[in-house]
Amino acid sequence: MMKEHRARITWSDAQVRHGLPRLRESTDPAWFDGGETWSLRCRFDRAPTQQGNPSEAHISFLVEEAPHERLVPGAVLHLFERATSGHASVEVLE
Repeated sequence: MMKEHRARITWSDAQVRHGLPRLRESTDPAWFDGGETWSLRCRFDRAPTQQGNPSEAHISFLVEEAPHERLVPGAVLHLFERATSGHASVEVLE
């Protein structure tokens, strides 16, 4: 299993209106500005519906070839939102 990092996910206004995810774990496309897209696993201690916006998660890439070295405190990724086809902002905390 890949190393997990604690992160804060700020959902789009459209996702908040639609309702925050009820899942405790998901894998969705994520990308850095101007970068390639990678599968990002998000594991929540409590579902976003219980946490509100923003939500805290443990994140990790799924494959060895992903840019793991970029998951450092302060790094920001965009996370595809299934319900809105928009994106949330993911900030790596640790």
